[in-house]
Amino acid sequence: MFRASTMLRVARLGARQMSTATGRPNGSYRRFGRTIGTWMVGTAVLASAGYYVGKDEIDAFDHEEPASELHLSPGKQFKGLPIIEAESTGRERLVVLGSGWGAVAVLKTLDRDKYDVIVVSPDNYFIFTPLLPSATVGTVEFRSVLEGIRRITKRIRGAYVEASAVDVDFEAKCVLIEKPGEGRAWLPYDRLVVGVGAQSITRGTSGL
Repeated sequence: MFRASTMLRVARLGARQMSTATGRPNGSYRRFGRTIGTWMVGTAVLASAGYYVGKDEIDAFDHEEPASELHLSPGKQFKGLPIIEAESTGRERLVVLGSGWGAVAVLKTLDRDKYDVIVVSPDNYFIFTPLLPSATVGTVEFRSVLEGIRRITKRIRGAYVEASAVDVDFEAKCVLIEKPGEGRAWLPYDRLVVGVGAQSITRGTSGL
């Protein structure tokens, strides 16, 4: 990682070269260099702080009580398909469908002492879409705009199932999920959050 003094020297050198190449007074370029240098230092400090704070937070959660293991209930079926169960903790089971903005917003504001959380989504990551253009041009790395769903659920002692929700029986309070190559099963819930998003209607326009 670059030192702050190195970044300032780089910015000042760039301003001096711009002044020499154009033959113009270098006062404005010096101000420009100081501004860029300050911005670079601030960005580096914030990035470093975010890295170490986030690392400490994850390390702390590594010692937390793990989520209850999910398993197929032997001998129990619903509508001819197996039922997924977990060890009872006395808390309500909250099933969240999806891993987009709505689902993640719910997960990050939940009280982990009130619910046993299970996230169902075919995508095991959350993507911060406003930074996608920056990732495309190389301003930030692609991994900087992604956050693993397992990391998010770990903060609330939740479980993640990489599967698609294909049906919901609201009367029986069960979600029918499907895992590629493993078939379908019912997942009971006490409370349900549907955050699967939507697909854009392109009216048959090719390439959209």
